[in-house]
Amino acid sequence: MTSNCVDCNANVGGGSCFFLSSKLNCDACKKSICAKCANDQALIPYTPNEEPMPIQKSSIKYYCKSCYQSVSTLDYSRTYDVIEPAADDEADNENTNSTTLLWVHGGGGSRRMFYPHAKYLSKQGYCSILVDLPGHGTLVDTKLTLDECVDTVQNIIQKECTSSQKIVYIGGSLGAYTGFYVLGKLNTKFSSAVLIDCGQNVGPDCSLKARFGIWFLRKLSTNMSNKALMGAMMGEVNKSKADYHLVETTFGAGYFFQQGGALCDCMHTVSPADIIPSLDFPILFFNGSEDYRDSEDKWLSLCKNKELSSLKVYEGGDHFFCHDSRFVHDMLDRIDGFAQAVVSTD
Repeated sequence: MTSNCVDCNANVGGGSCFFLSSKLNCDACKKSICAKCANDQALIPYTPNEEPMPIQKSSIKYYCKSCYQSVSTLDYSRTYDVIEPAADDEADNENTNSTTLLWVHGGGGSRRMFYPHAKYLSKQGYCSILVDLPGHGTLVDTKLTLDECVDTVQNIIQKECTSSQKIVYIGGSLGAYTGFYVLGKLNTKFSSAVLIDCGQNVGPDCSLKARFGIWFLRKLSTNMSNKALMGAMMGEVNKSKADYHLVETTFGAGYFFQQGGALCDCMHTVSPADIIPSLDFPILFFNGSEDYRDSEDKWLSLCKNKELSSLKVYEGGDHFFCHDSRFVHDMLDRIDGFAQAVVSTD
């Protein structure tokens, strides 16, 4: 007996017909979905008491599109989140400030990646804006290009920020690499930047090793489903020390590698060495010592504002160090100190 996928309307069913897609059922509503939709709409349901480490692949569930958006930690009613400064009774600092932090996530992720980080800094009086990049999260169907990233950030700034606000761009991994391009195009909009996990040059003039890494990522992301990539990433995370809100920020929001080829194109197109010297503001770089970082010292040396620009490398940290409880609060406190120093020198 055959039926149709509730999302893409493909014929699904069992039996011996070679031309039918495999039939699966949404883990929430039990409606029929094809294997492709199911594998791209897979996540781990989040509960406030996260499951103990290591996270198990068996926890990944399949959903139809409607249930997927309902179960995900992402709010699909909007494409970005604004985290206001904490109320006085929750804040560590009685004074709010005029600095806004704009957070941009890594490849395949979403704006939930930095949600707990933004909540932590809200207690220091900061307003945060958490952005979904094109091709990711609630913008999964928007074409991912560098110029679309610029437009996304620019439109949010125009809606949410005033000309008097100091805006700090905070980008992790893909959000840092595309960030170089965004910052170059919107130089005057930002007072400073924090760039995380971008110590390796993956641009046009990158090393053979980095070039192979981009090729390998392209092969994986264009030939594997989001569920398969989530399982593979889970294996890497479980070998790591990362343990900070992983389901809430990552596995419970979902993975978004539908535009993996475009993701690789964006990273391989950007040449940080050509952009950094044109940026008028200071940059704070963060990396883990176990990550690839053949160009971190070069990036720092190219900064125009040498007085306030700096690099912090966390010994024993890897590509997931900003979700490692050994380092995360120190990183956030350094971001706070950096933002204050930028304001005090204006």
